[in-house]
Amino acid sequence: MNVLALIPNQKGFSPGQRGSIELWERVLEPAGIHLHYAPFETCRLHRILYQPGHRVAKATEMIRGYVDRLRLLRNLDDYDAVFVYREAALLGPAFLERMIARRGKPIIYQLDDPLYVPYRSPSNGYLSYLKFFGKIAEIIRISRVVIVNSSHIYEYAGQYNNNIWRIPSIVDIEKYVFCPRVGESTAVSIGWSGSPTTVANVRLIADALRELARRVDHRVYLIGSAEFDLPGVEYTAQKWRAETEVEDLRKIEVGMLPLPMTEWNKRKFYMKSAQYMALGIPSVCTPLGSNPEVIEHGKTGFLANTSEEWVGYLERLILDSALREQMAHRAVQVARDKFSLQANTEKIIEAFRSAVA
Repeated sequence: MNVLALIPNQKGFSPGQRGSIELWERVLEPAGIHLHYAPFETCRLHRILYQPGHRVAKATEMIRGYVDRLRLLRNLDDYDAVFVYREAALLGPAFLERMIARRGKPIIYQLDDPLYVPYRSPSNGYLSYLKFFGKIAEIIRISRVVIVNSSHIYEYAGQYNNNIWRIPSIVDIEKYVFCPRVGESTAVSIGWSGSPTTVANVRLIADALRELARRVDHRVYLIGSAEFDLPGVEYTAQKWRAETEVEDLRKIEVGMLPLPMTEWNKRKFYMKSAQYMALGIPSVCTPLGSNPEVIEHGKTGFLANTSEEWVGYLERLILDSALREQMAHRAVQVARDKFSLQANTEKIIEAFRSAVA
């Protein structure tokens, strides 16, 4: 089975792609399902897409991406099915998806973010609205198979398609290996990891972090930017780097995942929760999106709504090493049982095969 994989980003850079189709390839290839990747973004667009400005250059590269897509679709007969990750093009209506469906090629559609909820990108501003948020329902309708990663997106997709497979975003447990901490006597490190576009989320718990510093000795380690603008909070910060992500995360003993209340966040799957768990990092998270489904409150982490809860749960994890160890081992087991490639192999293969059954 030859599958044309239409992905938005260059291979190896997007966390969403790396935690799904690029990892799934390890089990699809031995099963006789061969992927042929076709990223929409050019190398130049990849460099500037999430930087402010560059509007003319972005528009030029978007047009170039569309032209490349149209050329590629001339050769659809070379493939048994077409896999679409999120959308065939970064902007515009479901034009390319409709072309594929009219040619009679089965579409395997993966939706791992609530792209049907309008949002404004911090880096691209009102250009975000050119994404045509309403096209997601149409893509779901014309797809032979739909793969989603959360109950919220499952419920939405169920309105338009009957062949829906729920496969969570997964962690590469061959890379995210739990290394128990032995004999460490330094102050406990609490930490956060994200992207430059989400660093503002940490400011939601700035008051809690300041109060925590008054109560108990600890270190704060933040990954995602060199500066987080947290007056009164002592912390160490660095930019996120794909090549050192696991090594950097291992510096964190208690993870944090604060989130603002938005329609987008209510429906999103938070891969970071599963990554924390795979590395044996108990975490404190806002109970939004997938977090209440991923985190076992009191067993693999805590769900905190108020500033008082954030302070209380973080303090408890900092002071109680036995609880951290207990939660760490439970988190690792849950990550292997639910959020690993091995745990989802059968579903991944069957979902792809159902497109041509």
